[in-house]
Parts: sequence; structure tokens; C-alpha cells
Amino acid sequence: MSISTITFCYSPTENENARSLDLYFPSQADKNSPLIVFIHGGAWRTEDKADYKQLCTGFSELGLSLKENGEQPIIQHPDHIIDVGKAIEYLYNNPTEHYNPKQIYLVGHSAGAHIALMLLLNTKLPYHKYIEGVVGVSGIYDIPLLVKTYPSYLDFIAQAFGTDQSTYYEASPISQTSNALNKKPIIIAQSQQDTLINNEQAQVMDQHLKAFHQNYTVLDMTLTGDHYHIMKTDKLERLVKLLFQ
Repeated sequence: MSISTITFCYSPTENENARSLDLYFPSQADKNSPLIVFIHGGAWRTEDKADYKQLCTGFSELGLSLKENGEQPIIQHPDHIIDVGKAIEYLYNNPTEHYNPKQIYLVGHSAGAHIALMLLLNTKLPYHKYIEGVVGVSGIYDIPLLVKTYPSYLDFIAQAFGTDQSTYYEASPISQTSNALNKKPIIIAQSQQDTLINNEQAQVMDQHLKAFHQNYTVLDMTLTGDHYHIMKTDKLERLVKLLFQ
């Protein structure tokens, strides 16, 4: 089965032209191929989608909260989620001959996993209906717990979500439930060697999901390597294939 892949990135500006997608189509891709949308991490403020070209081309072969001049960021929650959601909506409504718009899956890493799960679980937004499954890798799912565990992370959390900590729970995937998931697979993956995000984030998300999506949620703690080292094709291939079983 050929898999088409896309990396999505948003930019902290009001310029629509700064929002862009990179598409990677294998030569054998056709209108029946599933589409993997990869949402990179970077604390909602850093990294570049081009950094993950090797990951995306590997699968094919099988956004940002920054302070401006010391002021509050232009892009803050829920802009990250809506930005990515609009991209997925566009991909659904404007398919190419290289993928099936009814087979769109998300792979999110770190902050990208937060975005992916919010898109699937938040039924107040329209984007969940375009998504057929999610893999969350070393994700951030419980922001209050993250701040409690890693107090120094409050710096980038405040940039992305504001300084009112009473809002952090509702901005977390663990606050979202959905009765519209049907049989959509959700895979929560974590490396126990990750030094930036500990096991608790994956465990609390797994417990939350299994309360209403038990038969279709998988917790995988077998990844090896640190936070960025795990983002390799050979490490994630098995998890991505689970989406199609």
C-alpha cells in the first residue's frame, strides 16, 4: 500500500501566504492511497516542517507562538488547532489524484500530538469529521500536569496558552470526550527514554480515552530513544501501519 504524506506548518503572522503544506507523493500513489498528515512539535513556537522531510519521504517510500518585541504572541490557543484544522479541511475538500480524502490520518509529535488529539476529540469544531485516526507520539495531553511536573515549561506554555492557568485544563485533550469517534483508531505512543516528556502524559491520556473509546485505543510504550530521536521512519512505521488494521 502506498502512503502519501504531508507536513503542515503555520507561521506567527497574519499573512495567509505564510501558512503552507509540503506534500510528498510516492510514484505509485493514486486516489485510493491514504494520506498521513504529520504535525510537528516544538512547543507551539519553533521547528520547521522541512526538518521532517526525511521522515515523510520515508513513509512515502513504504506553526508558532513567539513573542514579538516582548509582547504577547500573535498566535495563541486555539489558533494552532484551527490553523491545522483548516489545512485538513482544505485537503479533504480539494483532493489530488494522489490520495483518498476519506482516508486522512494524523501523526502528531509533542505539541503536534496535542493539536492532533484536540482536532479529533473537540466536536465543537468541524474538523474531527475529516480525520480517520491519530497517532500521538510523546504528546502533551494534560497541560496542568505538565506544568506541575516541569515547572520550567511554564514559559512556553504561557506563550501558547496565556498566563491564566485556570484555562489550561480545558485546553488539554484530557478535557475532551466524543461520542462521534465510531471505530477510529487512536494510538498513544511514548518512549520511556524520553527526557522531555515523561510517561505520565501518555498514561493519563490512555486512561481518559479508554473510558469512552476502549476497543480502539492503543497505548504503546515500546518506542526507544529520546524525544527527537524517536521521530524516525523505522521507529514509527509499525505504529502508522496499526492505523490501517
